[in-house]
Amino acid sequence: MTVHGLNRNETEYLYKEIFEDEVYTPGDGFGFPERPVVFDVGANIGMFALFMAAKFPEARVFSFEPVPRTFDALQKNAGGVPNVSVFNMALGDAAQTRELTFYPQYSMMSGFDADPEVDRALVKSYIGNIAETLDEDRRDLLLEEADELIGERFDTVERVPVRIDRLETVAADLGIDRIDFLKIDVEGFEVKVLEGIGDALWSRIGRAAVEVEDDNGELAVVTKLFAEHGMETVVEQPAEYRGTSVYTVFAARPAGGAP
Repeated sequence: MTVHGLNRNETEYLYKEIFEDEVYTPGDGFGFPERPVVFDVGANIGMFALFMAAKFPEARVFSFEPVPRTFDALQKNAGGVPNVSVFNMALGDAAQTRELTFYPQYSMMSGFDADPEVDRALVKSYIGNIAETLDEDRRDLLLEEADELIGERFDTVERVPVRIDRLETVAADLGIDRIDFLKIDVEGFEVKVLEGIGDALWSRIGRAAVEVEDDNGELAVVTKLFAEHGMETVVEQPAEYRGTSVYTVFAARPAGGAP
């Protein structure tokens, strides 16, 4: 499979995370209808869209990526996949234009409230957790190289104005009245995305996977939002993120519920 990306290391990481580790796959599977509707919010270069299109050939996948340079790679990757539609925009709680912090050498960490120092610390913790799984020589080598690697990745920062709209507005414009799977990975903007769903569409969401950065109580807010809209949640923290604020929330509507 040929994939367009911004840099090789990041592309290989995304492939492993999504295709091999299946980090967005619920523990009990997807439980999809024959032709599922999937919203991929925070698509980056489109690895999750490619994964879903391969796993569910009849799926309709709608992918959202606000950064023009990253969107260009997403558009190229989705170009040969007829059931994937791509949109150069962000989703949030209100229609607006807002400045996003973009790391050209570490696009996955880009976000509206990104802070290079905080992001460096997060990646350093991640690398430290990975290092613990290696033999002594490889561990020491990785840790020695970590500071230099992290520093280079965050040295270049760009401020990019991006368009934001509410999820419910975009879904209505597309004629979508249900979402079978909602994936959100937006580097700290996840609460805003959920607040833009709207009550009518909330009742038509079947399952979700949301990466949450729990820096200021966001994890409790996210699980509460799902509970208020009739969805059960499971919170997981991958081993490589142990000791950080990063969690994954899997949500599902109980059997017999909509959509």
